[in-house]
Amino acid sequence: MTGKTLDSRVWFGKAFRLALMAEEPCASSLRRLNSLMALIPEEVAGRFSGCGSPIPPAIERCRILDLGCGTGRDVFLCAGLAGPKGFVMGLDTEQSALSIARKAIPVVMENLGHKEPNVAFRQGSIDALGDAGLGEEDFDVVISNRALGHVRDKVKVLREVFRVLKSGGEFHFSDVYCDRRLPPEIEADAELKSEHLGGAHYFGDFLRLVRAAGFCDPRIVSVRPLEITDPELEKKLGGASFMAVTFRLFKIRSLEDGEEDYGQEAIYKGTIEGFSESFTLDEENFLETGKALRVGGNTAKILAESRFSPHFEILGDQSRHLGAFERG
Repeated sequence: MTGKTLDSRVWFGKAFRLALMAEEPCASSLRRLNSLMALIPEEVAGRFSGCGSPIPPAIERCRILDLGCGTGRDVFLCAGLAGPKGFVMGLDTEQSALSIARKAIPVVMENLGHKEPNVAFRQGSIDALGDAGLGEEDFDVVISNRALGHVRDKVKVLREVFRVLKSGGEFHFSDVYCDRRLPPEIEADAELKSEHLGGAHYFGDFLRLVRAAGFCDPRIVSVRPLEITDPELEKKLGGASFMAVTFRLFKIRSLEDGEEDYGQEAIYKGTIEGFSESFTLDEENFLETGKALRVGGNTAKILAESRFSPHFEILGDQSRHLGAFERG
C-alpha cells in the first residue's frame, strides 16, 4: 500500500489481499489515523507491506512494542495515538529498514509536536526478545503486522510476547492463515514464499499454539478472505484457501478456556477516542454506547482487568455460575 491514507486493499505481487482495519473504525477514528498518516514521510509509508493495520484503540500513555516494524509506519501511527507520555518500540531484523525509520524520527516528532521522541527502534528477532534487551512485563500492548508468518517457531514468539506483556496487556496482530496444513513442498516453494503464502499456518493449529503459550481465550477481531488472482498460483496451492485475521490475545491469568455464564452485563461508556457510538471487542462482542450487553465471564474479566477498564461498567459478579455462555 502506498500513499498517505489507510486504504482497504493491499496488493502483493500476484495475490490480491483484502486488507482490514483492526477495529473497523468509525469515521472519526479513521480520520484521526489518516491525519497521522499525513505526518509520516513517504519513504516510510510507501514501503509498508502488511495485511491490514492492527492499531488498537485506547493506547494513550501506553508502552507499545511493534514486532517486525519494518520502516516504522505503525510505530509512528501508535506514537501519535499514545501521545508524548506514551512510548513505542519498533523491533526488526533488517538494518536497512531500521535506518529509514530512525532517519524519520526527527521529522515525525516535529510533525506530531512532541518535544522529545517517544519512539525507538531496535534490531532483533521477534522470537528472542530477551536477546534484544526487552524485559518481563515491560509493555502494555504488543502489535504485529504479518510478522509471525516469517517465523517457524511461532509458539516461541507467543511465549516471548506473553513474557514481555504486563498483566492485563494485549497482543494485537494481523497475519495470513490457511484453511489446511500445507504439504512441505508447498511450504518450501520459492514463489509461494515470496507471496507470503508458503509460510501461512493452518488456522486450527495456530489456535492450539496460542493456548499453549498461555493465551487461553484468543479473540478474533475480524477475518477477510484472500483472493488469489493468478491461475497458476491457485493451481499450485491445490485448493487451499487463505484468510487475513486480526487477533486479540490478553494476558489475564484468571481467564477460563471458554466463556461461562455468570449473568453479567457490560455497558460501554463511549469514552474511547474515535469510538463514541460503539466499540467492537471481537466478532462476538459489539457494544453500543450506554446499552447493556450480556457477556461471558472471560469478556467481563477482559473489560475489567485490561486498559479498557475505565471505559466500561460491569454489572454483576462471578459468585454464581449459570452454565456455558450462550449468546441470545
